[in-house]
Amino acid sequence: MELRKVRTVFSLILIASILSLLMAFMNVPMAQTTSQITVYKEVGSANLKAPGTESFWNNIPWTNLSLSANIPNAPTSGLTHNLSVKAAWNGTDIFILLRWNAPNPAFGAWSAAVAGIDPNASGPGLFRIIEITPGAKYQVMSNYTSYYTIVNGTKETGRLFLSYDGISEAMPNGSQIKVLGNGTILFYHSLRPIERILYDSGLFYGYYTNSTWYYPDRAAMMWYMGSGTPTMDGMHIGGKFPGQTFDGENFTYAGGALKQPGGAANIWMWVSGATWNNKSEDPAFKYNVWENKSMTGLPYTNNGTGFAVPLYTNNTNMYEVDCSGIWYAPVKSSGLEGSLFFIESGATYSNGYWTLELVRPLAVPTNYSQYMPNITIGKTYDVAFAVWQGAEGETLFDKSITSSFLLLSLSSLPKPESPVLAVNPEIVDITTAGVVIAVIALAAIWISFRR
Repeated sequence: MELRKVRTVFSLILIASILSLLMAFMNVPMAQTTSQITVYKEVGSANLKAPGTESFWNNIPWTNLSLSANIPNAPTSGLTHNLSVKAAWNGTDIFILLRWNAPNPAFGAWSAAVAGIDPNASGPGLFRIIEITPGAKYQVMSNYTSYYTIVNGTKETGRLFLSYDGISEAMPNGSQIKVLGNGTILFYHSLRPIERILYDSGLFYGYYTNSTWYYPDRAAMMWYMGSGTPTMDGMHIGGKFPGQTFDGENFTYAGGALKQPGGAANIWMWVSGATWNNKSEDPAFKYNVWENKSMTGLPYTNNGTGFAVPLYTNNTNMYEVDCSGIWYAPVKSSGLEGSLFFIESGATYSNGYWTLELVRPLAVPTNYSQYMPNITIGKTYDVAFAVWQGAEGETLFDKSITSSFLLLSLSSLPKPESPVLAVNPEIVDITTAGVVIAVIALAAIWISFRR
């Protein structure tokens, strides 16, 4: 009897250990989530060549945020579960420090928008490839004589239809697919309306990647600028512009338009393949794209740092603020000055983690104030964050996001009033897993010897 009890105990402990290991390897989000980010008053300036190493960061604890999938039905969405944030200000600038796990960094991948203005661009990220839901079938209907389809590089007369689970979706003229040996269907050169059509019909599985084809890593911070208290930080999957008619279908919303009714927001978007300022790993800087006015359309000034793209979104569309329309249409047609480096950035990758620092003046020029917030003490801001793992298939609307807005405010204090224990998410994961093992093991022993 005693031997049987011992065997039972060890069996239960073994099961608990296996479960805890699975939790660790699956990166279950266990970081403590908060709804408040405090920006502490510090003395000093940014060192964007070594972000996060400035001495003032030592006084500030990490705020650990949980992220979730932006499109829950896609297995490639929501791959980053935790994001760590610190914030500081020095009287003239605000500093935002971000850190997140990226086991497979997307070095050398172009931003498709930037590749579109550089005729010499080559390599991963030039355009998006959609992987169609496994089990889907395709058919080229030859009775559509005015249509053509490209299948595995061969042009065929007829219209492409994709079908899955009883749903058949007609694709536009000139659609191109590749069918892999295992039956996987890849849809090439995806346009924004196509992505909405495929997602709504259940045919969007994710963006395709392999060892030589992937997309840049990204991170973004959103500042809400609309009225009232926002409840949604998501954006529409839609057309290239509002009201676009594509292949006979009208798209009410533009892709990137804010879902929050009556809302608007400023977004700071960092892209590893365009705004990093790393000559060896960022192709846009490697090939001096930003110094070529014939491609960019504006005399951007590179001050030796990276930058974050200044964006503005409302219920109508997504725009670039005072830029030439590389990623999105300019928010206004005149008065452009070239503000790509208005939000500076510095990033490093080490030991499986990105560290990104964003720096922006607290005050903005008058012609920016409608599209970017002036940041002042005594005011509370609604902010949100997003992260993309490009090498794993996250790009465009496929990403990890904070599920709701958080409150951010400037403090006159240089550090928290009382000591705060700041624990990195990976340590929280390991510690929690250990506690789980211990609790289950003790419960097993108690149950066994109670019999």
